Amino acid sequence: MRIISNKTSVFEKSIETTTNILMCICSGALLVMMFLGTADVLGRYLFNKPIIGTTEIFEILLPIMALCGFAYAQWVKAHIKVDIFSSRLPPRVQTILGFALTLFSIGYFAVIAWQGTLVAIYLCQQGAVISNIQVPKFFIQLLVPLGTLVMCLVLIIDLIHFLTKMRKSDYVA
Repeated sequence: MRIISNKTSVFEKSIETTTNILMCICSGALLVMMFLGTADVLGRYLFNKPIIGTTEIFEILLPIMALCGFAYAQWVKAHIKVDIFSSRLPPRVQTILGFALTLFSIGYFAVIAWQGTLVAIYLCQQGAVISNIQVPKFFIQLLVPLGTLVMCLVLIIDLIHFLTKMRKSDYVA
């Protein structure tokens, strides 16, 4: 986890709080999936009574788990990083490369947020629901822009850190 210093901005503190809340939601979704999956298997094979709508509930919980975890993983730097080539570059080049890739990532996730919003609006207009449990699909689709927007905010903080590192000529990776 990042250490928040006195110099840390309110923006960074609020993003950290947001990513922690999303991680709690992600963990809760995983816990529900574990218990529901276990109950469904036991009901199906021991009592011949599966839980109706388990697959559909998993369709809701899995995106929650994935999309709420992205920003937290970026915040704590838990994403897989293959640096077999970049570790051999000079620190200045590593910083510039990190800046460029972070900038690209912001654009990538911004497009996903934008398109996710358009899909959510479309699903809302269509009145589409998940079969068996009648939950509107657009509620779940709204997680796409939410998760990717928070990811963009975390990446903006990373971008600011790269800029600060470049301005100070402090190119230690």
